[in-house]
Amino acid sequence: MADEIELTTYKTPEIDVYKNERFHMVPRARLEAIATTAGVTGMMKGFFEGLKTSSVRYLVENGHRLPKTVGGWYFYHKKKNYVMLVESTKVAIKQSLKYSGVITGFFGLEYLFDRSRNNTIDFLNTTVAAMLVSTFYVGYNQLSIVQSRKMIMKGTALGLVLGLLQDSLIYSRGGRVWYLQRLGIQPVSTEPVSQLEA
Repeated sequence: MADEIELTTYKTPEIDVYKNERFHMVPRARLEAIATTAGVTGMMKGFFEGLKTSSVRYLVENGHRLPKTVGGWYFYHKKKNYVMLVESTKVAIKQSLKYSGVITGFFGLEYLFDRSRNNTIDFLNTTVAAMLVSTFYVGYNQLSIVQSRKMIMKGTALGLVLGLLQDSLIYSRGGRVWYLQRLGIQPVSTEPVSQLEA
């Protein structure tokens, strides 16, 4: 007869070291992920935008000498597709670098403000970073006074909303949000993701 062995398992709490970080990621990984995502998004948008504009431009440039034979139409479309591909790739690379640079700059500023305020991660840093990026955008594009005011207000409002959303994500993970703690609202306790069962 086999001897029976009794096993006892205990639940060990998992410590979430990233619960106070934005997007639940360390700053370097967060900036890399955001730069990559923004670059891919800008590349796709730029590629399809470049396809549309280069297609229309090719038609306008060659509208006065459209082909008259089947073979002529074949080579017309073959060259048109080549021109569209080259132009859309150029636009895709430009848009990718532009999106990646601006978005990474915004989140990099946010990170710098977080660290300059003694690792205080809250919506104020996001709002100030959004205001600075929208102010830079206004100055770079030389918008009028009315457009500038509207753009800066919209950018600041979007930064405020993004900051509050990030704070709510931190709070939902059980992280520290200082202004909620001052109001007496404690973070929710989070259960470990994987629990051992006896």
